[in-house]
Amino acid sequence: MLLILSQSIRWLLIWIYFVFIICLLGALFGTLLHLFFGFCFIKEPDYWHLGRFGFSNGIRYGGVWSGGLSIVLCVILARKEYLQRQV
Repeated sequence: MLLILSQSIRWLLIWIYFVFIICLLGALFGTLLHLFFGFCFIKEPDYWHLGRFGFSNGIRYGGVWSGGLSIVLCVILARKEYLQRQV
């Protein structure tokens, strides 16, 4: 019983870690992308506004994808651990 509980907590923490990393990458990518396109296509861009808007969009879209992608990454990691234990 204790083993099941500890493994459940372990996988929950791994899932939260993956969610955090994906949201962080989304926010970073969104910020950089908005700043880059603002620099390329706007005559006098407001970089502060573009950075905040890019961060908001990146964290939003990263948050949409992070839950499902984290589950997939956890399943891949669990399968790898299972196959290593079988050998």
